[in-house]
Amino acid sequence: MTPPPPADLFKKLRVDGAVLLGGRLNQHWLVDSGRERLVLRRWSQPVAEIEYELRLLGSVAALGWPVATAVDGPVEMAGHWWSLFPFLPGEPPSVEDPVAEQRARGRLLAEFHGSLTQLSGFGQRRNWRRCEEILGDPTLDGVLAQHEAERPEEVRILRWHLDRSRERVAGLRLQDRPGIIVHGDFAPWNLRFKNGALSGILDFELAHWDHRIGDFALSWRGKYDEVIHAYAEVSPLEPEEWELITPLWWAGLVDAACQSLVQGVQDDGWIIRKLLQRSPLMGPDSRDFLCSNGR
Repeated sequence: MTPPPPADLFKKLRVDGAVLLGGRLNQHWLVDSGRERLVLRRWSQPVAEIEYELRLLGSVAALGWPVATAVDGPVEMAGHWWSLFPFLPGEPPSVEDPVAEQRARGRLLAEFHGSLTQLSGFGQRRNWRRCEEILGDPTLDGVLAQHEAERPEEVRILRWHLDRSRERVAGLRLQDRPGIIVHGDFAPWNLRFKNGALSGILDFELAHWDHRIGDFALSWRGKYDEVIHAYAEVSPLEPEEWELITPLWWAGLVDAACQSLVQGVQDDGWIIRKLLQRSPLMGPDSRDFLCSNGR
């Protein structure tokens, strides 16, 4: 159970009420400041990470996109950092027609990226790596070898996808390709619409510098193909980018799995399920996302 914010914090920030909204890494509460509704965030990151995200939110807002920039904080109390943000009204997009939702989101992501290319001065976020750095890391092989005896099937699947990804990107010179800041989780639950118009983009806690198609990872999730096709209709992908989609996705999953192995965290199977979503390991009727024209 998530403990409530400390009472002294409400006095300091001059807010009251607290309805837990939840969150994955950061936690959020809906609070009141006079007649205004605000969102109180308890950060899970160190202060340097907080400053990175706050600066990014300010820059994205300056480009005209509806994101919440901090109205107070960060302040430190009870061992955590806290900030206040405006509440962004609206509802997530309807998913009654999944194809229509995916296509609308893909077009919106392409437009969003068009603006994000204007941002400068942002380096890489702490603990993030582009896929070429992940695939070139020999310590991953050591981690898999170390845990092979205890988890033979899981390691077999992880090693196959790691090796396959390395083969697929060989010769692409990924380190020479440009990058942009990506959102990191451009999913329906992180978008808000009001009266048919975009009213909010939420959750920048995974935003980082990457290949632009790095944003396909959690917006595509190995199965929402129309996100990618609609994106390409607005902002065409280069042949190398089509080639990179699947190995980039696999590289991030394998890296996350290896981190869990090192930390001794028992994965609930999500990573392996996602690896096998479109994997040739599942048989001849399953193919990964690879075609010169993306189809």
